Amino acid sequence: MTGFGRALAAILRRPLLLIEAIRAAATTRRRGGVLPSAEYLRWRIQTAYRDSSATIPPSEFIDFLRWRRGMRKMT
Repeated sequence: MTGFGRALAAILRRPLLLIEAIRAAATTRRRGGVLPSAEYLRWRIQTAYRDSSATIPPSEFIDFLRWRRGMRKMT
């Protein structure tokens, strides 16, 4: 299974985070689908995992969605 597939499976097990993931995708799309460049993402992965070809663990994506949901509740 790909990194995306593992992240999607992790989200599907958490219905409240599925809603947050949809909100995050909609926000990105509304902003014109602006995503960081591939070069920038490789650099970020390199600095975080010491390997630019590393796969981001699904748990980190889940943590991001929880953080995002918490930040939205604070406003």
